[in-house]
Amino acid sequence: MATPRPELLSPGEDEEESARGLLYEAYNELQRLAAELGGAAVPAPAVVVVGHQTDGKSALVEALMGFQFNHVGGGTKTRRPIALHLRFNPRCHSPNCRLLAGSGEGDAEDDAGAADRAMPLADIQAYIEAENKRLENDPSQFSAKEIIIRIEYKHCPNLTIIDTPGLILAAPGRKNRVLQSQACAVEALVHAKIQHKETIILCLEDCSDWSNATTRRVVMQVDPDLARTVLVSTKLDTKIPQFARASDVEVFLHPPTCVLDGSLLGDSPFFTSVPSGRVGSCHEAVFRSNEEFKKAISLRELDDVTSLEDKLGRSLTREEKNRIGVSNLRLFLEELLQNRYIESVPSIIPLLEKEHRAASRKLRKVTQEISDLDEAKLKEKARLFHDSFLTKLSLLLKGMVVAPPDKFGETLINERINGGTFTGSENFQLPNKMMANAGMRLYGGAQYHRAMAEFRLVVGSIKCPPITREEIVNACGVEDIHDGTNYSRYSLSTR
Repeated sequence: MATPRPELLSPGEDEEESARGLLYEAYNELQRLAAELGGAAVPAPAVVVVGHQTDGKSALVEALMGFQFNHVGGGTKTRRPIALHLRFNPRCHSPNCRLLAGSGEGDAEDDAGAADRAMPLADIQAYIEAENKRLENDPSQFSAKEIIIRIEYKHCPNLTIIDTPGLILAAPGRKNRVLQSQACAVEALVHAKIQHKETIILCLEDCSDWSNATTRRVVMQVDPDLARTVLVSTKLDTKIPQFARASDVEVFLHPPTCVLDGSLLGDSPFFTSVPSGRVGSCHEAVFRSNEEFKKAISLRELDDVTSLEDKLGRSLTREEKNRIGVSNLRLFLEELLQNRYIESVPSIIPLLEKEHRAASRKLRKVTQEISDLDEAKLKEKARLFHDSFLTKLSLLLKGMVVAPPDKFGETLINERINGGTFTGSENFQLPNKMMANAGMRLYGGAQYHRAMAEFRLVVGSIKCPPITREEIVNACGVEDIHDGTNYSRYSLSTR
């Protein structure tokens, strides 16, 4: 069943859409909080579209969104991954786009003028085309840095879709070395985008025989069992006329397990068709508005179902119809992504609860400190600190081994640098080797004993000056109490 258009939703369906939107908003808020708290936030699940050139990747992405934004056609049209953060908003009757700062290596200066601001859809299209042309003339040809666009629209599903550059099947031979090099670069870029375990891979195959695993060959190097891969056969409208017998159509719609393993995400492939033609007002445009484009997609789905039933000679079952068309693929992806969001929440909640407990402890401590900010309590704290300091200083002087010497001790060299040096006459300084324990890191009473020993050695090395008889006689004066000679002053003066 196709997803009903938002303007035709019943009250119950409208409530379901609103609840779904609130779910994504709540998850995004959890992600933001987890990132701000420094935790390893669970990456938001995303759909990465993988396919070869001309498989119709960009056209399918546009059909999923409900409007056109990129340059599609033959050759390489996508040279940078385009990350589209889509959000259903029934109030946006036209796409509300915002170009965000890209992520990845290089090209930072190229996004500086356009990033982090709202842009009309036409400017977004022009920016993407300009980037593709720039890279076409660049030696690297491709860039791993994403063009990130946030889009709100009444026809948008709640999805994050990443459109990757088309894989290249280069011909062998030395003359095709440039194209072979580009093919390797694109394949490495795609591998980097789909290697994350939370990523949903949308694997596009443009073939009528499932034995030809062109895109699956690349995807299965990262996801061997296709356990997180949704397989899509594009351009169904061009394939149906190729089948001559009903049995061929049956095999195409229900591939045997020997060709496609049953572990495929979604159990079986989806089949889509996107009408050709661009939206615009020029004479080359086929659709005058995105509304016409969406109608054409819906009509194409009906035509595909009718053509398949004519080929098969029977009506399609409900399960088969649920695999036909862009609308069914979009509904499946949206429900799948919703389940991924719900599964990711339990891994974020414990991180937030832990941070809440830590913040509560800090808040209680700060509250207690604020309540203690009165004069009497501050004086009491100062008195306790004074007594504690003197007690510990006394213990240090008496000798203790509690404090680690490597943190609090000083060697004689450190002591002289930090506190100064005992020097005798003519700036005489004792060599370190003459001092006992010079290389030991001492503190407290032990450091005091070493300092006093250095002081005694320095003072003992000072030579006393000669004393004359005149100095001796002049040192003997008269006291206040009696007029006798003060021999004690004489004795002190001559020392």
